[in-house]
Amino acid sequence: MMSAQQTVRAADADEPGEIDPPRRESLTALLRRRRRSLGRHSGIQYWLRVRGYYILAAFAGLFTLNAVVIGGRVAYDVSVQIASPWETRAPWVALPLSISGWLVVTGFAGAVAGYVVSEVTDNRSLRRSRGRAAGRRIGAIPLLDRLQYGRHGFEIPNYFGIRFALRHDGDWPTAQDHWEIVVEKFLNAGDARGKGPKRVMWEAVLEASYVLDGMSGRCPECTGPEEGGDGTH
Repeated sequence: MMSAQQTVRAADADEPGEIDPPRRESLTALLRRRRRSLGRHSGIQYWLRVRGYYILAAFAGLFTLNAVVIGGRVAYDVSVQIASPWETRAPWVALPLSISGWLVVTGFAGAVAGYVVSEVTDNRSLRRSRGRAAGRRIGAIPLLDRLQYGRHGFEIPNYFGIRFALRHDGDWPTAQDHWEIVVEKFLNAGDARGKGPKRVMWEAVLEASYVLDGMSGRCPECTGPEEGGDGTH
């Protein structure tokens, strides 16, 4: 295992030379990577992860309004369907809370159940197709430098991470940014029906890495139509 000060080197003698290791991922880059990884989810899981925070904020505002008008205890009873909104002193404000409480609780319960089912299905699917990947943590789009080790759980071309960084003159942040953009496109273009998020991410990384590796030094995000060059970085 390399230390942070060591250079990253491709282990094959036919590969290009050395490259400085990347800096530690910033919080902004981490949040960007997780946002771009949302395409591995589907259905209600995707919807809640993308819009769930807005839903919770709106529900909290509606609950606060009810707490002021009808009291906190009554608002709680109405939101969890213990009390009827028609029995409160302000049904006009309690009824939306009652409906919202039912929808939010039902929606999140369905999302949790779906997540559990997809996790079990995912693990079985990966175990059948690639035994060495079973049990490995597959979450957000992987960091390029982490793909240099054998325990990342993905199937990619040998030394893909370092080669892709070298295409960007050793600029790890730019290479990582372009890698995430390409994987995100595969996530959004793929068919996630009947697959769990691990399987979807595993397939997107597999396809993106082999497509990029076969482009003979080109990076589609570096080469724009306006450049009109030979396709190299």
